[in-house]
Amino acid sequence: MKKQLLKLFLLLLFGNIFAQSTYNSSNYATVGDSFYLTNASNLATDFFTTGANYNWDFSALTGISQDFLQFRNPTATGFSLFTFPYIFNSNNTNLSSTDGTTSTLNVAGQTIGITDTNDYYKKNSTNLKQVATSYKLNYNGTLIPITAQYTAPDVVYTFPITYGNTETNIGAVTTNIPTVLYENKTIQRTNLVDGWGSITTPFGTFSNTLRMTTTLVQNDTISVLGTGLPRIIRTTRELKWLETSKKYPVLIVTQNNTAGNWVTTKVQFMANQQDFQTVAFFAYSPIAPTAGATVSFQNLSTNGNTYSWNFNDLSSGTANTSSSENPNHVFMTDGTYQVTLTVSNGTFTNSITIPVVVGSVLNSYQITDSKKVLVVPNPFKNYITITSQDANSEYELVDLQGKILYNGTAIEKVDFSYLSKGIYIIKVKSENGVTDFKIVKD
Repeated sequence: MKKQLLKLFLLLLFGNIFAQSTYNSSNYATVGDSFYLTNASNLATDFFTTGANYNWDFSALTGISQDFLQFRNPTATGFSLFTFPYIFNSNNTNLSSTDGTTSTLNVAGQTIGITDTNDYYKKNSTNLKQVATSYKLNYNGTLIPITAQYTAPDVVYTFPITYGNTETNIGAVTTNIPTVLYENKTIQRTNLVDGWGSITTPFGTFSNTLRMTTTLVQNDTISVLGTGLPRIIRTTRELKWLETSKKYPVLIVTQNNTAGNWVTTKVQFMANQQDFQTVAFFAYSPIAPTAGATVSFQNLSTNGNTYSWNFNDLSSGTANTSSSENPNHVFMTDGTYQVTLTVSNGTFTNSITIPVVVGSVLNSYQITDSKKVLVVPNPFKNYITITSQDANSEYELVDLQGKILYNGTAIEKVDFSYLSKGIYIIKVKSENGVTDFKIVKD
């Protein structure tokens, strides 16, 4: 009798230790929660293998950058009751998230920045569903707020989450700002909880973990500033490890479907705050500014928290520098301005200099000291002809990131058909100095 009771006790004890966990609504983030998510470089790691009572060991993941994810009250996202009334009704939404990242769209020769992204959710005891989104388009120095409510909510999770659960949901959202933006997006989301056990990352070991595989089929139709972009249908998936003591996945792996194979494109694990090497980079719009126009700079740097801009425009006085993350600047005269951005955090600093050419895009000739320099055709397709009265001229062809594509004296003999369409800079170097031209690849 005593042996039977002992066996029963041990069975209950170890059965409880190794039992799969259940992830409820209360285990997920609420207003005020925030997380540092480290982006890892280990894309070739085996993230596929899973199962019941499985021990995943990802302790060797190596971080390269970090994002800061915040969960906020929807009404604290920068809108008023008049600009976005939907989010002021708690029956619509009660949770919002933002990670502070920025991106750009390149349309018809314009670089359009996307900033201040927010996702809005309705969270209750049975599910977490995305119901709205917002962001700002930075177009020619003007911030255009974009808001949209989902016509069909995207159900991210259905609670409680347990091993073996599977479900499919289709969400949809349409954004329509006349003459500026039209976007119709549908999302088919299929969640399958295909593993449970223990996971180890550089952040620690977590024993009450569920592994969820989410397959997303997204169909996008987009038009920006009256220009329609190619329709996009893409299939991706996310592998997420949910741990009951943490209020956000401790590991998220994003994969694209390429020729029928899943290829890992992003790995993020929960971590403590850490400084990584900063990488400075930016874009600007319009791509071909004229004197007196407002130029909008889009900061695309990583790992920085302080920013220093030098526009190389001494005539602008104190406006020649800025510490804003995404500043605007007005160049009052034609010329080439070597704009420098320096990005820092508590440990690292990095700088980049990109030339901004201000003047007419299709100016094919200039006169310097009574000597005419002619660049034709402009726009060009394959070959460029430069006529200069200085027989010793040298030429450089440079892209808008400052990369030298050609340097020499025989540019007419070079076939540039391989270049992408866009704007480039030709520098003609002679005894009279350097003359810059913008030239368009058609």
